Amino acid sequence: MNFIMFNIVPKADCAAKVLNHSANVFHEALRLKESYYHVVTEDGGEYDIAYVKNNDLVPENYRNAKKGIDIYPSYFHYDENDVTTLDLSLLKEFRATFFFDLNEYSVAIARLALKYTDNEVYFINPMAQLFFAENERLHIVEKFPMIDESEVLQITDEKFTTGYFEGTFRKISSVPAFHSLFFWQSLTNLNLADIIYVEVPIAKNVGVGGILSYYANAEEFFSTKGWQIYLKENSTRYDDEMLRRYFRINKKPKEATPKNTIFLEDITTLVMTYFYSKIQAEIDENALSDKFRAEMDEYAEVVLGNHNTLGILIRGTDYIVSKMGGVRQQATVSDMLPKIREWLDADGYDLIFLATEDQDILERMRKEFGSMIRVISQVRHSVKDFGNARLLSELEKKESENDAGILEDTTVNYFYALYLLSKCQSFMVSGKCHGESVVKSFNHGKFKRFYRFQVGVKG
Repeated sequence: MNFIMFNIVPKADCAAKVLNHSANVFHEALRLKESYYHVVTEDGGEYDIAYVKNNDLVPENYRNAKKGIDIYPSYFHYDENDVTTLDLSLLKEFRATFFFDLNEYSVAIARLALKYTDNEVYFINPMAQLFFAENERLHIVEKFPMIDESEVLQITDEKFTTGYFEGTFRKISSVPAFHSLFFWQSLTNLNLADIIYVEVPIAKNVGVGGILSYYANAEEFFSTKGWQIYLKENSTRYDDEMLRRYFRINKKPKEATPKNTIFLEDITTLVMTYFYSKIQAEIDENALSDKFRAEMDEYAEVVLGNHNTLGILIRGTDYIVSKMGGVRQQATVSDMLPKIREWLDADGYDLIFLATEDQDILERMRKEFGSMIRVISQVRHSVKDFGNARLLSELEKKESENDAGILEDTTVNYFYALYLLSKCQSFMVSGKCHGESVVKSFNHGKFKRFYRFQVGVKG
């Protein structure tokens, strides 16, 4: 049974098991494992509840990217009363919570808000009163009051507003909101006190910058529980030994067993939480092997020297082909040119160090800025090269099937580019990406200027 939650739906004339309404009606429905129920209240009222499936809520492009793995876990069992396994940080950011819909998850979220925070809770569905004891902070209203938007958590009735993709968790659908509160309970059936290790997989479509970013964030994420992480064997598109040759990444400890280890199916389940959004792990020099770091320092001195350099990271290719939106939508060269020229005039940069995997972007930038452009020598692609491939990782896999050295060279060159960007005086990036995180972490806040374009974010 693959479902997200129970929705309250109009009474239908169909055969279904009948439940008596109670505060625990959703848990009773979960226990009985049916997909549809009629519910009868004490005063003779009736309503129905029905499962909503994951694939009905998650857009097709995201489902395809995860290749059958659910973005959000199915919560067959959860405990609103076990505060030790809840993360209440999302609720505690606000002083009021507005619920635009009434369903299993909005009821659970509202109960937590009423029990563990000082939030004022507002529903516009009058049926909400059925699910709560009287509380002076619970309000059933016809329209929501005027409150400073920054102080309100809006649990919207929109289908798939995640918080993560939109770049803010102030407005979020009930499923992602519920997951942000209950995710610890979804990770394992083991007692959390028995956990020592977490096996972290990183998908094969993630580049080396993303691997380091995900790994560092997961390390900080789980350190809050005192747990140690290691990279799942053969989970990335890179050879494990190759990764450890350049970077400090743990392999599976001999002591890790099913009795003391969480085995994550996909790191996305962490990434989509509010808690993860607050993690800003530093990928500092400790992430590099000593030899690799020394080689890059020497190269940076040769390429950048004493130049006053503007570093620019422009992602293209698979970001264009896969039609990424929201904070992941990348600015084009045309979008960026006014800001680039503004900075050149203001600060007198005499060199632009450009990092891009896109040949078309490189040619356009050279046309605009000529000999000012410096780049790492590497294999680059154009959108027309992709054919049936949707992601850069898929294209690179095809190109390197008969020569693992090609992928290693591409990886090392990419990381050289990020490292040199971190040595520039200022840094500009076309949109949110893992490369940005790596560059900023290595720079340690020393950039004179930093700017990230957000062409896919409204307002």
